[in-house]
Amino acid sequence: MKKMKYIRMDTVFFCMGWVVLLPSVLIGFWFAASGYQQIGDLFACRFMEICKFPCPGCGGTRAVYYLFSGDFRKSFLYHPCVIIGLLEYLCFMITYVFRNYLSKKTLVKEVRISYYMYIFIGVILLQWILKLIYYFN
Repeated sequence: MKKMKYIRMDTVFFCMGWVVLLPSVLIGFWFAASGYQQIGDLFACRFMEICKFPCPGCGGTRAVYYLFSGDFRKSFLYHPCVIIGLLEYLCFMITYVFRNYLSKKTLVKEVRISYYMYIFIGVILLQWILKLIYYFN
């Protein structure tokens, strides 16, 4: 019986990272060049319109706009997950390349993707709680 080849999840995420990179960068720069005032209403928060309080993703569109406009401070203030997600992406990609292509050792362990997700989800929840506290005060 032929043994099935094991596909590492970090390899899948690494390949997905390369596939997503170019379209994301092109769309981000197009969005920044078009201006938030022109197309920002397309991405208005429907949750906020219906429930009358912010959702966990509120501010994400403006954060992406300011990220690609070069204003990292405003991007972080509108939604910290955009900057943190970018930093996690870069950290993962660099770690993967180092561990699998530049390191002399043969590593059996995968890059722990779950750690990146826990940090990301924790930041989303923390910023949402802070926005709700600010909103209801």
